[in-house]
Amino acid sequence: MREIFEGLGVMYILSVVAMIAVIFAMAVDFVSGWRKAKMRGDEHTSYAASRTLTKFLIYEGILIIGVCIDTMIHFAWDMFMEGSYYVPLMTIGWGIILCVVEAWSVKEKADKKARKRMDEASAALAKVLDKETVLELLRAQMKDRDSVLEEKKERKGKGGKAATRTILDKDDN
Repeated sequence: MREIFEGLGVMYILSVVAMIAVIFAMAVDFVSGWRKAKMRGDEHTSYAASRTLTKFLIYEGILIIGVCIDTMIHFAWDMFMEGSYYVPLMTIGWGIILCVVEAWSVKEKADKKARKRMDEASAALAKVLDKETVLELLRAQMKDRDSVLEEKKERKGKGGKAATRTILDKDDN
């Protein structure tokens, strides 16, 4: 009877290491997301923590199911094959996949959220400003720039008009 349980200790230790690695990856993702939200000035709510708790339960549940499958493989291996099944391949495989997902999440958060904010801002700006308004704003900026350049040239005693006019001064079609 002792033979059937031989190797389970090693297998369970490796499984616990995989579970701890996934918890560590989740912690890195959580801290990264929290920090990026703070840098953007987003509001900190319990929703992020709630999502992380849900993710923890799902991920660790997947790994526990992997341990169960590895245990059944161990017993079947011991019955029908020579030797013992020591390495929890299912658990380690799922652990690797979950750690890769967390790494992808850390990388993706900043890019995706920044892009989303820029899209929202440009859409809001497009609703507020039409083409004529944008051109008028640009013309006003160019006039201000021209006057500053002329003042600088007059101070230096060179005089003359600055050649900074652009296509914006032409009539629009």
